[in-house]
Amino acid sequence: MSWDVASVGGVTLKGIFWRMLAPRWSYDPLSGAGAARAGGRWNEQGQAALYLSETHAVAIAEYQQDLPRPGTLTGYEVEASSILDITNNAVRTSIGIDVSFLKQAWKQDRDISGRRPACWDFVRQVADQGWTGLRVPSAQGPGNNLVLWHWNTDGGADVRVIDPASDLPRNQSSWISRI
Repeated sequence: MSWDVASVGGVTLKGIFWRMLAPRWSYDPLSGAGAARAGGRWNEQGQAALYLSETHAVAIAEYQQDLPRPGTLTGYEVEASSILDITNNAVRTSIGIDVSFLKQAWKQDRDISGRRPACWDFVRQVADQGWTGLRVPSAQGPGNNLVLWHWNTDGGADVRVIDPASDLPRNQSSWISRI
């Protein structure tokens, strides 16, 4: 299947976004390696992605996904252009996706049916056409997410972790008390 993403313009987003970090990996808050290992709704396996949320509540809901676990809520300053905004109904209609596409059971396709999720084909096409990322509705409740495939590189989004007191660990063992 092919989607007509060339027919729509991108948006520029600038502001503070949020992400929950697993404590074990909080020393590397700009990594998209975890998303690349498993794949996600908006990135195929092997494709690094940085998933950010527009609010604290959405970041927490996305991280927990019905599995309460500890995490570190972290803020990010982001300036990103060439973002395909599929929270916009007119954009979705123009490119040929609907609400059911946004909510597809991609994990069931991948894990149970052994099929490649259609959302991965969409993401591959969009990324291959030079988009920096997507603005998407959260599948966990009201609110939106920003999914970046290109950041802190030429042509990518500018992303900076907000950590003025250097509270985040610097390596995987630095948060362990040495008393």
